[in-house]
Amino acid sequence: MNEHVEALAALSDLLLGRNVKRGRHELPEDLVQSFEEHAVRLGFQRLTVAEIPVDVGTRVGAWCFRPPVLQFGMVFWEVFTVRSKRKLFASELRNERGDWVVQIPASSKETLLVNLDLTETYDASRPVGIY
Repeated sequence: MNEHVEALAALSDLLLGRNVKRGRHELPEDLVQSFEEHAVRLGFQRLTVAEIPVDVGTRVGAWCFRPPVLQFGMVFWEVFTVRSKRKLFASELRNERGDWVVQIPASSKETLLVNLDLTETYDASRPVGIY
């Protein structure tokens, strides 16, 4: 099996969360070009946070791809009170203060790679540590 095919298989595992910690990854230069095409073959599409259809109590994993860096996170509604909430992408990784390393609000035009078939439910009343 050639190295590129093996690398794409590893990317599949990473994208789909199969036996791999997703977090933050830096892609080798030779995979940057083929990464997005491979993600599309796996059912991912480019959408903004605003375009991703999630309600309170649902979330979907997404990838923020700023070549060569990939950051995994979730798109969900952060609920502060009954009347106060915001939809955002929040990276899995946090900084030393506990804030998400990457936060992308619904007002951003930046697109994420997301597979809507991987949308899941969760208890929205839990504190912000949703992972």
